[in-house]
Amino acid sequence: MPIPVSAPPFPFDAVRDLLGVVRAIYAAAKDGGASREDLARIAKVGKELSRALDLAGAPQQGASGHAAAWKVTDKVMLQVNDLVDPLTPAAPLLLAARSRVTGNRVMTRSKTPGR
Repeated sequence: MPIPVSAPPFPFDAVRDLLGVVRAIYAAAKDGGASREDLARIAKVGKELSRALDLAGAPQQGASGHAAAWKVTDKVMLQVNDLVDPLTPAAPLLLAARSRVTGNRVMTRSKTPGR
């Protein structure tokens, strides 16, 4: 008889971090004039990450919620990969994220020479 393998603990903090990155991608895409379809695709990824957090954190769901959360997260990870490519600059994402934190009061500063 095979020994049942349980899923590892759900990485709440890492999924929350990834949700923040997806939100920054959405904000940068919106600021950059992305189409409604592109914004909807990004928003769907964020909603699925939120759903995974809800499933994993709902005590009434128990082990089935935990397994469902992992399943959703695994699926969404593939979709997250499609939101950016290696040539996408990080600066617009960081500026969009900072703008959300500061309420659009983003100050830019030049890099220190030699960095």
